[in-house]
Amino acid sequence: MPIRPPFRTAALAALLTLVAPSPSRAGLANSVWPMFQHDAQHTGRADVNGPVSATPQLAWEFKAKSGHKSSPVVGEDGTVYVPNGKLLLVAVDGATGLPIWLVDLKSAIGKGKVGLPDRSQPAVSDTGTIYQGARDNNLWATLPNGAVDWFFHVPFDGDVTMSPTIAQDGTIYMGSEALSKGWFYAMNPDGTVKWPDSAWIEDGRFTTGGSLKNSSAALSTDETRVFVSNKVDAFALDAATGDQIWKCEIATTGEGSRQPNFSPVVYNDGVADQLVLFNSKEGLWALDPNAGPGYDCSPSWLFVPPNPVDKSQKEDIKSAPAIGPDGTIYVGASRKKSSTLYALNPADGSILWKHEHSDKGAYNNNQPVVGADGTVYVSHGKVVHAFDGAGDGNGGSVVKFQMLVKGKMKTGPIIGEAGALYVPAGKRIFKITD
Repeated sequence: MPIRPPFRTAALAALLTLVAPSPSRAGLANSVWPMFQHDAQHTGRADVNGPVSATPQLAWEFKAKSGHKSSPVVGEDGTVYVPNGKLLLVAVDGATGLPIWLVDLKSAIGKGKVGLPDRSQPAVSDTGTIYQGARDNNLWATLPNGAVDWFFHVPFDGDVTMSPTIAQDGTIYMGSEALSKGWFYAMNPDGTVKWPDSAWIEDGRFTTGGSLKNSSAALSTDETRVFVSNKVDAFALDAATGDQIWKCEIATTGEGSRQPNFSPVVYNDGVADQLVLFNSKEGLWALDPNAGPGYDCSPSWLFVPPNPVDKSQKEDIKSAPAIGPDGTIYVGASRKKSSTLYALNPADGSILWKHEHSDKGAYNNNQPVVGADGTVYVSHGKVVHAFDGAGDGNGGSVVKFQMLVKGKMKTGPIIGEAGALYVPAGKRIFKITD
């Protein structure tokens, strides 16, 4: 059951304006970047362009109290919601970079342990409520003024490092490690569980049988199916009931670390869903999102990064892919501190072009993002890169700009408004504009 904070201290009351209980909510916020990889299909593609100048500028920087392991999101009014390891959430003015409010959980609910959001990127509903998971076993719902509305507690050491996904009917999909059991929930906007118990559901949850760490569930375009990965198995579930439709093994072993991101991505050709993409230790799998319970799990294709002749260690894909406006799939792969960005043909997974990074860094929770014009942006090491999505026509890349920032980037950028990137690096968020 959801828990509503029983009191506010005087210190927090001075900071936040309390409101009446929140109204019923509908879907995802209509903002430039409201959730992990922009939308419920996790395409990583904005409806506006990012910066395109060869010499982008730093508009502002916001410094937090701890390093950023997940990216911010943007509300409908342009407010930037920044997850932070020592304070659950900070609201930042998108125009100035100045903080508006912060959520202090110790003051709000009287607990000595704060939220520790870690890898969970927030998601904003169309009424402004912000949902975010944390390593205190809770999914938190914060109102637009910074007051905690409710939190849902997952028992059994249930760290919530998944980024929540909001459907258009207001359902919030989230998951928990739960000591490697992998508990996955559909939540109502009031914090109650949605799925009734069945052959697949117990106490409102579906059990994946493997730890749900640093991932985010993706929805089919019609939102009748939800896709989720525990890094070893890929699942398609009925979004209304939580019943399993199919399960496919995509790796023999998973990853113990929380840092790699294994969120699925739904590819749509503009008419119907064609592929659902899952990355794992074995490569990038293109599975059938429309298959029924008898699905034999034969992939449409499987992309395995090619090994260079002079190196025996293969590249691993530890970040989710993104999809360009023409359907090209962009995904990064790394071996230690050496990395390659690949542009893939959605028809067969063949390489259209690639960029071998000369700067040190790794694609490890660093998802590419794409502007409406097809420009691809990545955070790699300490350098922000922008690429022409079409490449050079000969299998190589075209670099639009490169920009060195202070601090190592452990998560990807977002397109926060037309002509602007928000880039987490170390303890800072940078706003980069034309």
